[in-house]
Amino acid sequence: MSKTLSHIDILIRILHIIIMVAFVGAYFTGDSEDLHQVHMMFGYILLMSITTRVIWHFLSPRISNTAPFGIKKRSSMAFNAIKKPFSHANSVSLFSKNSIQLISIGLFQASIVFIFILIPVVVALGYGTEHFTYSLRDLHSFFANLFLALVILHLSTLILNSILAKRFQGWTMLKMTWEDKKITKFMTLLVLVLVGAFSFVYLRM
Repeated sequence: MSKTLSHIDILIRILHIIIMVAFVGAYFTGDSEDLHQVHMMFGYILLMSITTRVIWHFLSPRISNTAPFGIKKRSSMAFNAIKKPFSHANSVSLFSKNSIQLISIGLFQASIVFIFILIPVVVALGYGTEHFTYSLRDLHSFFANLFLALVILHLSTLILNSILAKRFQGWTMLKMTWEDKKITKFMTLLVLVLVGAFSFVYLRM
């Protein structure tokens, strides 16, 4: 196996974009009866994307050249980043640029962890509302709004980190690269085809 180069590859970038689009689509079609089918489609795409991301976390170190960060790694990063500024007795240092940046990085990582945990919950409640009992709708809406709050936290800390670092921190996730192994490119193409095919078939049902 080749040496690990990064924790981000083109598949992770594509999945990140799909999750963003699916969340925005699901959130803004949630209250429309006419777009209910579209809303459900976006929800299923969210679940498909997060499931693929979890599988790739375990699979990629074996067949690719990346080792993606998982929930355990990101939780540790979040805890350590937030804990460090509070380890100083001087309250002035807590409001220093370095401390604010560490707290912001910690919250950024924490938002990713909770978003990953929340996606299956929101989708499951949506599925339950659709197929079992409508009484789950309020609970589904609550967790969807909590999801939105986490996304806002995620974007806010990304912007703050970018300002403090004087460069856009999200560029590494959005910048496409073709330096990954062929298997990674193949998996990326496969995911895009499957999402596209699922969307086409589901909307025609």
